[in-house]
Amino acid sequence: MMDTEPTQWEKIFQRDGYIFPEPRPKVMQFADSLKERGLTSILDLGCGTGRHVVHMAQKGLHVTGLDNAPTGLKLAKEWLDKEQCIANLVLSDMRYSLPFENDSFDAVLSTQVIHHAMLATVLKTAGEIERIVRKDGMIMISVPTRTAIAEDAPAHNEIEPNTFVPTSGTEMGLPHHLFTPDEFRAIFPRFQALGLQVMDNRVIVLHAIRK
Repeated sequence: MMDTEPTQWEKIFQRDGYIFPEPRPKVMQFADSLKERGLTSILDLGCGTGRHVVHMAQKGLHVTGLDNAPTGLKLAKEWLDKEQCIANLVLSDMRYSLPFENDSFDAVLSTQVIHHAMLATVLKTAGEIERIVRKDGMIMISVPTRTAIAEDAPAHNEIEPNTFVPTSGTEMGLPHHLFTPDEFRAIFPRFQALGLQVMDNRVIVLHAIRK
């Protein structure tokens, strides 16, 4: 399901293009660990313009990238073509049910994406991630800390407990629900945490395996 109006990220990608050009080191390590475990199919949830889709496709993984921004997916396809890589790109919105069957993937990656909603919607997305990952599959999900929003968007309103909307800047008007590390870990009860890190006091990274 998709809204008819352009999303906030569609507007951002239309204006700024490839705003995230480099894969994150943690994601590069995650891709290597998947290959070592024989896990090959992965969903990049909120793939944007494709920095991690391209990297993981280059690693030989079977990658699906999902985003709600047509321009982001168009740029991702152009990047894949330039690198002579193949991936499946899906236009959909994580705020609704994901368009995949149960147990569709060996792994799900999502970097700084799923917090962009009210708490009830974030919890629904977490449940959808649990639904589509196979037993013994893996996830790597990251979200910003509360410190990060205070630094990056000092002008913001709190619209429900721990959900903040920046009133200026690139993500103006976009909800951000922010967790403590333990709160974030708890929204994935069907996964066993392999690692839960706070990086530079700005990013929470959960690495876990499906029980």
